[in-house]
Amino acid sequence: MGKVLTAATYRKAETQEELLGRFARLMRQRYGATLYLFGSRARGTGRPDSDFDIAAVSKEFQRYHRTERAVEGWSLWLEAGGWGKGLDLHCLTPEEFREETRYGWGYLGGSKGRGELIRIKVASPRRP
Repeated sequence: MGKVLTAATYRKAETQEELLGRFARLMRQRYGATLYLFGSRARGTGRPDSDFDIAAVSKEFQRYHRTERAVEGWSLWLEAGGWGKGLDLHCLTPEEFREETRYGWGYLGGSKGRGELIRIKVASPRRP
């Protein structure tokens, strides 16, 4: 886990869509993860200062403690250009995700039950 990031890596995203697409691409490249947006931004009620509630789902997360998953996810968020933007990241295995959403409990389950769990599309790499 982990890699050294250069200052050139940190280019701030101009839009929410750009940030989410970049982050999804980085998480897919690193972990084969599928990302879902939920919470106020998924509902369309988020303010400019609202955090991003994201669930990342991958079998690769089985290899890491939840704390390690979150730390690495945060570094990829920054690499995607998310500095200055709050992130509530849930890195889950497919089994953990199913358990979290099965009965409609908690944030993820409630979001799924209301149809507010939105899959994030992976952005194509930007060409110079």
